[in-house]
Amino acid sequence: MIIINKKLNFSIVFHFHQPVDNFDHVIQFAYENSYLPLLNTIFDHPKIKCGLHFSGGLLEWLMRKHPEYIDLIKDLGKRNQIEILSGGFYEPIFAVIPDEDKLAQINKLKDFIKTNFNLESYGFWLAERVWEPHLPRILELAKLKYILIDDFHIKANGLSEIDTFYPYITEEQGSKITVVPINEPLRYLTPWKKAEVTIEYLSKYQTDKGDRLITLIDDAEKMGVWPAGDRTTYDICFGTGYDGTPWLPKFFELLEDSDWLNIITINEYLQKYKPRGLIYMPTASYDKMSYWVLPTHARKRLENLIQKAKNNEIPYSKDILEFVKGGFWRGFLIKYYESNAMHKKMLYIRDKLKLVESLYGLDYKGEKIEAIKNAWDHIYRAQCNDCYWHGQFGGIYFGFMRQAVYHHLIKAEKIVENIMFSYKNPITPSIREYDINFCGRNEILMETNMLNVYIDCFHGGSIFEIDEKETQQNILNVLQRRREAYHDENVQLPFDRWRKYAFMDHFTSDSLTQELIINDAYNELGNFVDSQYEHSIKQDNDKIIAFLWKSGEIKLNDYVFKIKISKSIEVLEKNHEILVKYKIQNLSEKDLEINYLTEIPFYLSGDLSQTNINIPGNDFPADLNQQFNTNEIRISSKDLKLSFDIKISEECLFFGYPLISFISTDGTKNPSYQGTCMTLVKKLNIDAGAEKNFNILLNVYKNGQ
Repeated sequence: MIIINKKLNFSIVFHFHQPVDNFDHVIQFAYENSYLPLLNTIFDHPKIKCGLHFSGGLLEWLMRKHPEYIDLIKDLGKRNQIEILSGGFYEPIFAVIPDEDKLAQINKLKDFIKTNFNLESYGFWLAERVWEPHLPRILELAKLKYILIDDFHIKANGLSEIDTFYPYITEEQGSKITVVPINEPLRYLTPWKKAEVTIEYLSKYQTDKGDRLITLIDDAEKMGVWPAGDRTTYDICFGTGYDGTPWLPKFFELLEDSDWLNIITINEYLQKYKPRGLIYMPTASYDKMSYWVLPTHARKRLENLIQKAKNNEIPYSKDILEFVKGGFWRGFLIKYYESNAMHKKMLYIRDKLKLVESLYGLDYKGEKIEAIKNAWDHIYRAQCNDCYWHGQFGGIYFGFMRQAVYHHLIKAEKIVENIMFSYKNPITPSIREYDINFCGRNEILMETNMLNVYIDCFHGGSIFEIDEKETQQNILNVLQRRREAYHDENVQLPFDRWRKYAFMDHFTSDSLTQELIINDAYNELGNFVDSQYEHSIKQDNDKIIAFLWKSGEIKLNDYVFKIKISKSIEVLEKNHEILVKYKIQNLSEKDLEINYLTEIPFYLSGDLSQTNINIPGNDFPADLNQQFNTNEIRISSKDLKLSFDIKISEECLFFGYPLISFISTDGTKNPSYQGTCMTLVKKLNIDAGAEKNFNILLNVYKNGQ
């Protein structure tokens, strides 16, 4: 029952975002089905006030593709119907980028909003609501007034739901920011229930004093492009709704007719009311994120516990739901080493850029040169959060998103190298030991004008990154096939036992088939995979060489063979080639007969139809589901104009197959292409005390060279 003469403040904020370099047709679909009808509906209801947050990459796209939409935002601003929140321009996870970049990304978006809409920004949109307690310092420096945080984190301090209807102050080293709680129940009501249900929920919390604030935060894409059973939310919001009436216009009309509701922007509320008091919050994000970040076995246990609590199947269910949470966002950098590799490469390239900026980054007026500005922008784009994690949507499982990150990082790196070259102080070729992945052990970084080759000595002396610098592509941008919590254990899916790095050393006596290779199901008899290799490095004029070796064992037919593998990896400064020289020594007293395997995974294009795989005299089909004997393969991508050749000193058996993962998107399980793997198999017959030598040459280059 709605009580007259009592009041409640109500704020709405819509969040508009697309990943950096997302496909035009995907953004256009969201524009037509969500972004445009949403703002048109707001415009048609002048009593409705909203906060809007747009990530900068999407604003750039709108400026290029739909300038009329920018005009619509301007008109809403002139009518005092909206406030626009700032945030990180390219939507980074703020906690894991350097403080200098935090401030730069905020100011870049604030400046864009001021320049294009003549509006000041007071609020801060926190990407994925990933909160860490050090953030107030940066937000105060950016002259922002408030930040939006899930009410879950307020309740976790022992406060009640009623307590979440007020903003609070938090601080770090004396730097203050106002915390505005995001109401969780409203997110599950809109637009999933009739509009009247939301009004009824709000009506419960009016007071005589009228100082409460309930804030609804929703993704703009939720209002039009999300699936909703056998239809989409477009039909709910702008079509037939639940009763033949479009949900969103009806919702706005009900809000307008509710005299007890003060529909207000958050900034207007904070000008009228003071925060309730001081609060401190631990590291946090929205609740499901804290489940998703956990290792698969732990995530399944926690989600099972949460579900039982929701069903009241265990004692103290309400307390469990209120206080139990999982991990925090940085755990994704551990759960997916591919995410960590991108993040740490970002920090590494950023350090290079900082060094060059300090040396040559300013013109005679003391302003940053354009090349440096451009390089920084590529760094910021590579910080876009979407592909660094995985939960409800594809995230890191989307290869094109990982590809975009590497493209921008390699582009920034190439700008740095060109600046140094122009000052006659080239920084390639270079080979050095450096802990790029922050694992406590040094990797080997080989860098030339044409290529980067990164070697992991701790994981089998393997190569985990190969960058072709002219096309700015990491051809080893693949993802290991993992068991996720949503995989049905009764369904047999292919999973990888080891990281998908190139040139790991495997041994088996199995009679190999395509099925065994695809399912990674052969018997591993050696102890070289994923193990520590000794190493040394050498630079000889324009040639750089990494030497790797390990003495290990192969257990075969109750006999333990003593084996030493030595391999050198050579790269020339003005060459597109990577030469891997192998020597396998049988240090035992018996002759060895066994299959040696090594893998060369790659990701060129997400569109398999754009990738051609050829061997001399034959065209290898794109589905890759067969084996063949050769000593040379050419792999090329038509859309990227990128190719690489594999040449072996003697013929061997090849198994090629696509790496397919099965991911959950809105409750469904969909196949997702993660790359292609070429498995090379050589039959080794090595007499006791003898050795076997062979070479593998990779030639990575832009098409037409």
